[in-house]
Amino acid sequence: MNAIMLRGLCGMTVCIAVVVAPRAANGAEGVAPREDAWAQVRGFNYQPSFGRTGVEIWIDRFDAATVDRELGLGRKYFPGMNTVRLWLSHDAYLKNPTQFSGNFEAVLKVCERHKLVAVPTLFNNWHSIPDFGGISSEMINYWFINFGQNGQSPNYVFRPYLEALFKAHASDPRILAWDLCNEPFNNGREVYVEWLRHTYQTAKALGVQQPIGVSVAATVDDLRLVEPFSDVLMIHPYFAPQVGWDALQAFAREKGKPLLATECCWGSLDDTRRVEIIEADFAVFQKQKIGFLAHALHESYVADLHRPQYGVISSAEYMAFIHMNGSLRAGHDVFNRYAPQGE
Repeated sequence: MNAIMLRGLCGMTVCIAVVVAPRAANGAEGVAPREDAWAQVRGFNYQPSFGRTGVEIWIDRFDAATVDRELGLGRKYFPGMNTVRLWLSHDAYLKNPTQFSGNFEAVLKVCERHKLVAVPTLFNNWHSIPDFGGISSEMINYWFINFGQNGQSPNYVFRPYLEALFKAHASDPRILAWDLCNEPFNNGREVYVEWLRHTYQTAKALGVQQPIGVSVAATVDDLRLVEPFSDVLMIHPYFAPQVGWDALQAFAREKGKPLLATECCWGSLDDTRRVEIIEADFAVFQKQKIGFLAHALHESYVADLHRPQYGVISSAEYMAFIHMNGSLRAGHDVFNRYAPQGE
């Protein structure tokens, strides 16, 4: 992590100083927090209100003014908010590479204007209704392993997407960390490991200086699979009081890498019940001294982020903190009790 990057991050609301450890035998660089800086991450996953899928959000219905308004509401209601996790879409890139790259840059400019740093998530393996889009084991078996020759084929389908992102933003101070994939093990495990390793190595070869992680379930078993190519250990500790924190913390200490909750706070249509869930999660994170990105900032047509009038719902019900009309959801200012006030 170079000096320019450190100054850039410290210029945002959150100052995340990191120490890059010597390269390990497995090729990964250990990234450890300095003065518990990673524990100060406070923010949200964000899906704009105007789309259901990655293609709609980043191409078909992209609206930078709406993104600006909704992230601005986040900073208004939650002054201690300092980070936002953005779900990118290789499907959108393939549809229109130039438009996708321009729209991603536009969102990063909005983040900068609101004093937020971003955690872009490159791929997704959580599938619901409506389906956001993303990868599957069938896709990785064919496009990476077989037809893609383990990523070495000249026409490896994901290489242009990775090059477009990593080359343009390798030392971008608006990016706190990269998340290679959201929940890759939802429909298989080993098939994804070499693909994720290759993606990590591609990022490093293209000069990426920010820490890199992979968002997985809050279990040591999942972390063991991704740790060799993770600089920060990204977990989804839903129902945090039930998570095995002793084992997670021991593993993190053993590897010399920080933990970061990149999703948390299970949903409910009942506002009071949802606030209870949020507060229970946040209290655990405070005790465990880890940063968190709640799911999710704003009501959206994306699955699990809306009430029934905007589409079908699952057992996760409703996970937004701000309603579609821009009003704060009842009781959800509880976030402010666990977030230091921002600038």
